[in-house]
Formats: sequence, C-alpha cells, structure tokens
Amino acid sequence: MFKEYSNIVKVLKSGGLVVFPSDSVYGLAVDPLNPKAVAKLIAFKDRWPGKAISVAVNSLDMAKKYAKIDTKAENIFKTLLPGPFTVIVPGLHLFAPGIEAENGTIGLRLPKYQFITDLVTELGSPITATSANLSGKTPHYSIPSLLKTLSAKKQALIDLIVDHGQLPKNQPSTVIDISQPEPQILRAGDILVEAGTKFVSQSEADTRRLAQFIFQKITPDHRPIVFLLTGDLGGGKTVFSQSIGKYLGVKDQITSPTFVILNQYPATLVKQFLHFDLYRLSAGYEFDEIKFLDHFQPQTVSCIEWPEIMNPQDLQTIRQTCQVISVSFTYLSQNKRLIEYSF
Repeated sequence: MFKEYSNIVKVLKSGGLVVFPSDSVYGLAVDPLNPKAVAKLIAFKDRWPGKAISVAVNSLDMAKKYAKIDTKAENIFKTLLPGPFTVIVPGLHLFAPGIEAENGTIGLRLPKYQFITDLVTELGSPITATSANLSGKTPHYSIPSLLKTLSAKKQALIDLIVDHGQLPKNQPSTVIDISQPEPQILRAGDILVEAGTKFVSQSEADTRRLAQFIFQKITPDHRPIVFLLTGDLGGGKTVFSQSIGKYLGVKDQITSPTFVILNQYPATLVKQFLHFDLYRLSAGYEFDEIKFLDHFQPQTVSCIEWPEIMNPQDLQTIRQTCQVISVSFTYLSQNKRLIEYSF
C-alpha cells in the first residue's frame, strides 16, 4: 500500500476532490456515492449535464454491484480488463446524480494499475476515474501542466493532490459501449478494439502495446508459455515477438531468427526468451536436428512464427504441455493490421 492511501481515503470519505495518477493521465477522484462530492467534481470539470463520469472498480464482482453485467458484458470484461479500457454498460442507479448518463448507462474502468485498484480496495467502493483536464481540454501528464490551466477558483476546489511526477504519454482509455446490441468504439485510446479479442494495429507501436497487453492477460503457472503467431507475411509477428522479449527484460537486441531458426535470450522475468521462425523448415527431420521440443522448459517464454509448418504431433504436444496463446495477424493495408488472440 502507498503511504498516502489513508489520507486519500479520509479526503474521499469527507466529500473531497483528489487529483491522482492513473494508468493513462492524471485523474480526478471523488466518492461517486456522495452527491456533494459529485457536484464539486462537475463544477471543477465544467461538465455539461447528462454525460456520464467513469468510475474505477477493483474487480468484476464490484462492477456487478453497481451495473447490469450480462453474459456478453462479462465476457468483454474478462477479455479486456484489467486494461486501458472504459466499458459502457447499463447502471443500477446507485450512484449520485451526474455519474450515470442520461440514458442510465455507466462507464466502468478496471485499470492494470495497482495504485488505483488498491485505493478502491482500501476505500471499499468505487472512485471516479475521469481525467483531470477541464471538459474539452487536453489531458495532463504532470501536476505543473494541470495547475497552469486552472484559475485560483478551480485550484481551491482541489482538496488533495497526489503527485507521482511525469506520467508516460499514454492516451486516455479506449471507450467501448456494450450497452447496445453491437459494441461501439466511442473513443480510441492506445489499444483499438474491433470486437472481443480482435484488435486493430495502425503502427508498430500499436502492435508492441498490444503484445504486452495480451501477455498481461496470462495467469502463469509452472508450464512454459508459448505464443503461436500465424498469419500474413509482414503482419507484425516479429514486432510482436520483440515486444514480448523486451517486456520480459531481454537486454540484447532482438533480431529476426529467419536464417538460424531460433534465437535464445536471457531475460529478467523468466529464465529464457525463445524466438522461433519456422518459415524455412520443410521436413520433419529438421525439427529433430534442433531438438525442437526439448526447448520448451519451465521458466521459458517462446514466440513461434509460422507454427503452421509444424507437424501435428509436435503441435499437439506443445498444446498439452505448455500455456499456449494463439495470435493471428491479418494484413489490411500498409499501416493497418488485424490482430486476434485466444488462449
């Protein structure tokens, strides 16, 4: 627990307004069950009535206490959250006026950010998770940047500032409305969802972020972790693999193993990161020569490009003995890829 938690909780319970760091930008926290606190937040933001204010929860179970979570919504939660997403669902009308939208929906966040989830746990109820900028203005990644935009009157509304320095320049969360029959993207953030486990990458940076997002969805056990990367040539498989390796703490430059089939790297979070490119293999004996199956040991993470070249028996063995994540890449245009994953 951060040392400032007890003070933050005290301010929130007294109806105060807190500026705090999030996984994207600096945000504004109040107790969304307290009408006076919500009114103070709306006055600070200069927010027009009827527009929902997102709230952060610490679990799916907490979300179910405040919103209608049907089977479709639950699947979306389990697929995308925790992560940089705001999910719009029908509310249960338990929050103070101004939190839910005019149509009764609520935006829920479950960020991959321990500061927020621990704070919600300490408080025992959700907190608001709206950005600290005034409505219609750009978000802020540092406290000095925010304060420069505020009048003395606005600054006086703030009861507590939690300054964690300069935040990474991440985009605000992707907002997905799943209250309708067909999900709709209302705001695109760093990770753009098409539907369910389908994502759109519009740059190598998008592919790198998505690789790390997918990795964070894994619940590791004692088995080796294997990514099976299939799809179009030039779809982003090598960029994806490089991002996984860097996330694991590989210090060396991760290069394509096209001409050597396999590159092995020591890593910080696991014993080894293995990067396979099977494109050149054409006969079963070649897999035997490199002792292919012997490489998949505990405390290893592997990315296998072109696994469709493997013989079915080896593929079945890997699926039976490893944690397997299948990722497909579809080339849409020069800068656009469709990436889909499954466990």
